[in-house]
Amino acid sequence: MSRKKPESGPHEDHADETWLIPYSDLLTLLLALFIVLFASSSLDKKKMGMMENAFAAAFNNIPPEKMNGTLGDFLSEAEGLDLGRGVSLGSDSQGAVIEISSLSLFDAGKSELKAELIPMIKNIAAMLQQSRYTRFRVIVEGHTDDAEAADSGFPSKWELSSNRAAAVVRAFIASGLEPERMQVVGMGDIAPKYPNYNAYHEPIPQNQILNRRVVIRIEP
Repeated sequence: MSRKKPESGPHEDHADETWLIPYSDLLTLLLALFIVLFASSSLDKKKMGMMENAFAAAFNNIPPEKMNGTLGDFLSEAEGLDLGRGVSLGSDSQGAVIEISSLSLFDAGKSELKAELIPMIKNIAAMLQQSRYTRFRVIVEGHTDDAEAADSGFPSKWELSSNRAAAVVRAFIASGLEPERMQVVGMGDIAPKYPNYNAYHEPIPQNQILNRRVVIRIEP
């Protein structure tokens, strides 16, 4: 007589738990995002600089010894240099900014760099050659007002502003900066810092003088 096979209890399907892996990754990413947002809300520039360096090092494989200088460090160090008259330091959404009056660098309508300004260029170049700043790019913009270049010998203000920016870049390269870090931009008169004319469309000479400038942008 054959034995009856004992009846087993109802079979329960095991739930597929593979979804837990991407879910845990999502939670990790959200936690990292909240940490970044929290740190961004703080005004502690030193911590923000450290975070900037850490992210750049992680995604660009930059050696740590080249990542310990921030744009804030650069500006603080530049303030300690004797850059002379007609030079201002600042920053914008793109990076650090060194602005130099064209009157300090060039004679009116000319693009030959004044010899007495070469030491200032060398001081800035020496800073940018430090290992902690070598990841920074240098963009040099030349600016004129809307009246300059009438008797300069250049076809237009575009050529004058471009040649002035190029003269500064050549001085940087002669001081040891790598050409691949440099960029020349001729702005002509399209980006005045101050109005060239008043409400009656009369020229404002002091503003026109201020609009003749070279802007050195230091960007990460």
